[in-house]
Amino acid sequence: MTIRTRLAVQFVVLASLTLGVAFVVVYLRAADFRQEEFLGRLHDRGVNAAKLLIQVAEVDDKLLRIMEGNSPVRLPDEEITIFDKNNAELLHLGTTGRHMTIEPALLDSVRSNGSAKRTSGDREMFAFLFNNEADRFVVVTSGRDIYGRSKLRNQARVMVATFLIGLALMFLVGRFYARRALSPLQRLVVDLQGIGASELGKRVKMGEGSDEIAQLAASFNDLLERLQTAFSVQKNFISNASHEMRTPLTAISGQLEVLLLKERSGEEYRTVVRSVVEDMQALNRLSDRLLLMAQAETASAAMTFAPVRMDEVVWAARSEVIRTDPENRVDVMIDEVEEADDITVKGNEALLRSVVVNLVENACKYSSDKRALVSLKGSGAMVRLVVEDQGVGIAPEDRERIFENFFRARNTGGAKGHGIGLSLVKRIVDLHDGEIKVKSALGSGTLFIVRLPKADPA
Repeated sequence: MTIRTRLAVQFVVLASLTLGVAFVVVYLRAADFRQEEFLGRLHDRGVNAAKLLIQVAEVDDKLLRIMEGNSPVRLPDEEITIFDKNNAELLHLGTTGRHMTIEPALLDSVRSNGSAKRTSGDREMFAFLFNNEADRFVVVTSGRDIYGRSKLRNQARVMVATFLIGLALMFLVGRFYARRALSPLQRLVVDLQGIGASELGKRVKMGEGSDEIAQLAASFNDLLERLQTAFSVQKNFISNASHEMRTPLTAISGQLEVLLLKERSGEEYRTVVRSVVEDMQALNRLSDRLLLMAQAETASAAMTFAPVRMDEVVWAARSEVIRTDPENRVDVMIDEVEEADDITVKGNEALLRSVVVNLVENACKYSSDKRALVSLKGSGAMVRLVVEDQGVGIAPEDRERIFENFFRARNTGGAKGHGIGLSLVKRIVDLHDGEIKVKSALGSGTLFIVRLPKADPA
């Protein structure tokens, strides 16, 4: 069963229950009103007969029978019986054969309670106490409410017909409004069916509303955005990894093949092995950076953000850069720090260390004296990290592109690199809601300025 049909059925069930309860209440109230009205007429007929018989001396039982027999307000199958204080019958008006038996217990109940009513089939009886100065009489009247019951039956038939017709109309109206209400969802389904793995750039239409359907469409668009990003990252990672790893792997393979062509001296073997080890180390660093790039692109580290002291990150990065190449020289200067909170940021320590390592390695790599100057200080609500070198600098036309994946400036000379470091730095800084700027001129060195927001005080 479709949602549209299910909604229509649920609407009909709820509406039919409401309408059915309302009709039942109306019918029961109409039935009570009919009974009250008919019992009132029985009471009036009994009072009229009792007054004529008891209070009017000129009227006896024979004359009263004649009068009541010709009365235009006589009820169908009407019977009126009057009893004295000893429960002796004084008068019986009506058919010869009695329709209802009047027992002494009924008369005693009337004398105790003032009135009583009984029903036998479609015949109704009302008995009441009629007080007179001379005696306490009991008047019992009965009859059939032909017209009242007929109107009640007609009312019931009309209600049943109205209820059934109403159910059909409610089902049709319910289906119409359900279809109209779910039409945006149907359009959403059609849009989603048209989006395949190769078409993740498409987006579903959100319409102009702000209801739940529009929110669902927005959620699907967000999901598609994340899926597209994940697929793009995966595709780029595989492509970049295969492209960048091909060079060192080819170099390693070529050196080993050349080595095996003929017998070599021990020194030649050692030379080739050292070269292979260097290529393997370069390959290892490349794989680490590619993995860090994939991690930063998917923002998986955001779930492990915690307070990180940047001075500890800087010193750890300095040790790593010097361990990689003992000829590297890194000078660190920390200014304007009174408390640890002044240089504490909220982030991922491994990614932040990668930022510092990449900037410092580049500074050492492109400086003639392999020296980098790192300064750290707290500045307002931000932590400011500056990495400076006295290297070859960056041409103005290249400064806008240095943060692109695998881009290398034209004046890098023969320095080894893959063009991954700065793009990784930019992505990690953005992930930490920070900013990075570069100042450089050809032949005058380069200055990288990184600003990261401080962590909230504990």
